[in-house]
Amino acid sequence: MTTPASTTSPDPTTSVVPTPTPPPLDLEHLDHRQVARVLAVARCVLGATLVLAPKRLGRIWIGGAADDAGTRLFIRAMGARDLALAVGTLHALARGSAREWVLASAASDAVDATATVLAVPGIGLRRALPAATSAGLAALAGFAAWGRVD
Repeated sequence: MTTPASTTSPDPTTSVVPTPTPPPLDLEHLDHRQVARVLAVARCVLGATLVLAPKRLGRIWIGGAADDAGTRLFIRAMGARDLALAVGTLHALARGSAREWVLASAASDAVDATATVLAVPGIGLRRALPAATSAGLAALAGFAAWGRVD
């Protein structure tokens, strides 16, 4: 006796499709100049935002302390630092070796992550976690690129 095809074939609306496993990250074949470029562009956007909207971005990161004019001065200065690092890195990448700029940027990100973690008692984990995580990951990516970029 044969079974009708409709009872033996899976229903396409309920069948589970296996998800392919991505290959492991191969740092040897990664384009480290492109990593440095992407980090620099992101730093440029963040720096410009810190300079132009220090209170808005500052409140997300450090809370009500960003309302203080003196605090906004430091937020803008930090944005200017990030803009300078970004422009320097992009310029160096266009001209040749950017190792020193990539290292300076990664070190800056590591300091930002560390400073944010140290500020947890004052700003709270909810505010600190996104900033510390993004700065920490940028530092790791930057140090990895620094070791392999021209």
